Amino acid sequence: MIAILLFILLMLTSTPLAAALGLSSIYAVLDSGHSLDNVARTMFSGIDSFTLMAIPFFIFAGDLMLSGGTSKRLINVAKKAIGWTTGGLPIAGVLSSMFFAALSGSSPATVAAVGGVMIPSLREANYSAKFSVGLMCAAGSLGIIIPPSITLLVYGVTAQVSISQLFIAGVIPGIFIGFVLIGLSYIIAKRQGHRPGERNSLKEVGMASIDAVWGIIMPVIVLGGIYFGVFTPTEAAAVAIVYSLVIGMFVYKEITIKTLMVVAKRSVVISSMVMLVISSAQIFSWYLTMEQIPSKLAGQILSYANDPIVLILLITLILLIVGMFMDASAAVLILTPLFLPIVLEFGMSPVHFGVVMIVNLAIGMLTPPFGLNLFVGAGISKLPLSTVIRATLPFILVLIGALLVITFTPWMSTLLPSLMMQD
Repeated sequence: MIAILLFILLMLTSTPLAAALGLSSIYAVLDSGHSLDNVARTMFSGIDSFTLMAIPFFIFAGDLMLSGGTSKRLINVAKKAIGWTTGGLPIAGVLSSMFFAALSGSSPATVAAVGGVMIPSLREANYSAKFSVGLMCAAGSLGIIIPPSITLLVYGVTAQVSISQLFIAGVIPGIFIGFVLIGLSYIIAKRQGHRPGERNSLKEVGMASIDAVWGIIMPVIVLGGIYFGVFTPTEAAAVAIVYSLVIGMFVYKEITIKTLMVVAKRSVVISSMVMLVISSAQIFSWYLTMEQIPSKLAGQILSYANDPIVLILLITLILLIVGMFMDASAAVLILTPLFLPIVLEFGMSPVHFGVVMIVNLAIGMLTPPFGLNLFVGAGISKLPLSTVIRATLPFILVLIGALLVITFTPWMSTLLPSLMMQD
């Protein structure tokens, strides 16, 4: 409890997440009588994983696609195809976010890539600033739900669940949430009196699609290769880098050597931050295991919440609260060892629970005080953070409704993995 309070205190004083996790975990280790040698060894072994190499690879690949012109061409296709309908432009924004999520694996990256183009376009079409930024922040949350998802990958490593099964499990829930946002966009556009615009010709749509074809093919290659066993998720991330680099430099010709150096430096910094958080969280996970805290906590919770519905609602509430204060990957590393044994006792699939956990934490990307999508959205739209927070509130309520549907409809997460196992 003292370690947890120390962690909260450090977070409230704006201590970097990795440092707050590491210092509070080191205190817990020392206070329980374990050797400090275990700290360094655990930090190193926690990130000494072939699977975790996919994280910096996917970060680099996503940045290459953003800088190489892939994202803006995909957005252009969506705008040409359906931008003329009622609510077509915001719907195009959601579809673009869904597609870019299948390329980047990151929510903030999805908000930055799609929101940077769509928010000004929505404003030009007389959509309100609050609706524009709120929608793009909400749609960006799909970045860690639709595969390949960096957070799902972290869960798979922590829970020792097949990454391929987790990736394919996120497809139906991600598409479902996307269509929920599309439906909401249509309703709002209809109520605000936005009328259909001039329809683009099939030739214009076709030309835009041809221009973006290399970006459209990429998720087919990466995800198809994973699902059909051609390569592992880590190898798929490396393939994504090579593919993005070739397309950006030699096809679209928007990546120069200078741009490549800037992108590489930025990706190294972001990857280092993520890996440091993971290694720091591994200390806490090791401490929990050594002290058998997950099994003790499971026993306590099971003695009070013996109804599966009450249990999952309680865990959902905890995840939503944690998502308000903590990075999604760090939350997965800390809470998975605590909650997974409990849900397994009730017969819940670890794949289904992984999807439920990630959707919970994706909503956390939209909640103050530490929702990353809020900060990205504020930076892109040039709106005050308080305005962005108010703008996302209706979308948060809708996403919580979608979360409950996904939580209590297990087949949405387990259908595709079960079919993959049969094959």
